[in-house]
Amino acid sequence: MIQHRQLEAFHAVVLMGATTRAAEILGISQPAVSRLIKHLEHSTKLKLFKRSNGRLILTREGELFHSAVNRAFQTLGSLGAVAEDIRNFRAQPLKIGALPAMSFSFVPYVVGAVHKAHPQAIVNLEPANSDIVRDLVAAGHLDIGFVADEVDISGVFAEQFAMPPAVCVLPKGHELSNRAVIHPSDLAEQPFISLSHADRGRRRIDQIFDRQHISRKIVAETHFALTICQFVQQGLGVGLINPYCLECVEPHSIVVRPFLPQISFKTMMIYAPTSPITGLVATFRSTSHEMATSFLYGLMRRFGAFDNLEGEKAFGKLTEPGPWIRNPLA
Repeated sequence: MIQHRQLEAFHAVVLMGATTRAAEILGISQPAVSRLIKHLEHSTKLKLFKRSNGRLILTREGELFHSAVNRAFQTLGSLGAVAEDIRNFRAQPLKIGALPAMSFSFVPYVVGAVHKAHPQAIVNLEPANSDIVRDLVAAGHLDIGFVADEVDISGVFAEQFAMPPAVCVLPKGHELSNRAVIHPSDLAEQPFISLSHADRGRRRIDQIFDRQHISRKIVAETHFALTICQFVQQGLGVGLINPYCLECVEPHSIVVRPFLPQISFKTMMIYAPTSPITGLVATFRSTSHEMATSFLYGLMRRFGAFDNLEGEKAFGKLTEPGPWIRNPLA
């Protein structure tokens, strides 16, 4: 059997041109080098050197064999760089998928924080609806996904992330702007910009109004909460949205108010079933949980939704774990 020490001796003799010099760099005796070369020739059944005037000269067999040995040592020499890339999260990008309300607001916020701690890390972000994100995570194409909690989680590892309640967005100067909290009855016959029928949040919103027999005048529908905000900016009407998307909206362009009764946009984090939650995945996960509360609390403050105690009480206690941020699974 070929031994690594034999290959080291062979490689050193070729590089140094003599067994004595090879022995010096290996820290062994010259006879020991000669024995290692002899054992290597026996193991390979090759004549690696011939002697000419007291010098060792590679045979043709020796040249071919050393070419392979040299490539092997170059590969071994690169392992230190590979290990460094792994330590610094350069070996493979962190692949994240998220529903639009998260991918255009909160997720880049977390990526920025992770990048400050690990500037060499590479991150890929895929905005998509929850079903697509779930499929990509289950197939192992994404490491982490943010999805609505109604999505099928078979085949993935999942944990509760956040339950942000819907907020009402109003045009500047709207007659309801002076209210601390908006109720369904306040929106009766109001021009209303709705989530599309394909959105699961739409069903929960419709149920609230249907139970109270309150009709709205739906003037537009869209799958994206950010688009609702843009329509509100244009004065088309009012809407109910996931507050995460407000990061992309100019604070003075619309009015934001808590809505009662609460309608939650429940969000989960899901993980590839075949990959352990370690390294950069674990870092991103813990950073997301740490920042979720302060991120939403800051948004509500920025939009003046907590200008009075009634509004803050209606929205919920963002500064404490509970209905908002569930303790992550161990």
